[in-house]
Amino acid sequence: MKNKIFKSCIASFSTIILLMSCSQADEQARIKVLDRMMYTINPGIKLIGPVFRDNGDKIEKSKYVSSLVPLILKEADTHARKYLEAGDTQAYYAFLVLALTVPLHEGVYVQFRNVDGDVCSLAANNGDLVKKAGSLIYNIFNQYFKNPTRPYFPNCEAMNLKTGVNQMIRGGDGTDLSIMQISIRWHFDDFLANKKYESVAQTLGYGFKLLLNGFDPVYRNISDYKCLMDTAVGSRKTKINYISLIKGVWGGKYNSGSISQTCRFADPNSPFKKHDIGFAKNLDKILKFNGSIAPDFIGEIKVDDQSSAAIKEILSNLVGNKNDHAALDKVLE
Repeated sequence: MKNKIFKSCIASFSTIILLMSCSQADEQARIKVLDRMMYTINPGIKLIGPVFRDNGDKIEKSKYVSSLVPLILKEADTHARKYLEAGDTQAYYAFLVLALTVPLHEGVYVQFRNVDGDVCSLAANNGDLVKKAGSLIYNIFNQYFKNPTRPYFPNCEAMNLKTGVNQMIRGGDGTDLSIMQISIRWHFDDFLANKKYESVAQTLGYGFKLLLNGFDPVYRNISDYKCLMDTAVGSRKTKINYISLIKGVWGGKYNSGSISQTCRFADPNSPFKKHDIGFAKNLDKILKFNGSIAPDFIGEIKVDDQSSAAIKEILSNLVGNKNDHAALDKVLE
């Protein structure tokens, strides 16, 4: 009898350990650092994806990124095709590389996340976080996201969700939103008013338009920016450094809001040095692309063969001053 009880206890204990292990595995599957970077979305709202399912499944992550990359390239092509049609292929491919890098740097390639767990941030969703930025931006947040009849970001207690939670990525203070980290303080009249944040494609398109607003005037007056030009050794001839152009467009118009800051990345004493170094690291991930992309916090994710071939072709064109586009055309179809 004692042996049966003892065996029963061992069996029960083993079951408990197994259940605990499964529970811990489920808990570890979620990328917890992302919990601090999200607004939680009203479960009644349909997301216009793709949506990052954060459950540790490598195959699912690969499918997600493989659906995101074509969206990025299609939106980038729409905005920069004028350069290609004008025969200025290097500018076109430079913009495509810029477009691949900015969402990686700004939003770790995530607009929407679907996840299991107690992940709703009270301070974020009820507006206390953004309130610290001032009454003006707090009013904007309430106007566009806290509609009493159908709030986009309801208070956490109104949802009480633990599984299948939909979220949107945000900046640390809550004022920057989405995969492109667009400021709700400065972009409420179109981005918020027309609810472009509800669609990944429209968000990318809006962000790429902002990038082009910085790219166009800098590129057209490239000789005014010595930091973007290379001089051959023993020669007076200069040529455009397209990698520097990418860094300058992001650091200037997009990040600082001013074209006058285009060359800040080349200033060793810049107060924004860490920002520019961070961007350069993500740009380097794209430039050294070998079939996988590694967003910060998320880790390495394999890209499907068709999208991978397109990215490699774009990089080869930019570096080698070529215009091969067979692989890219397949993605843009």
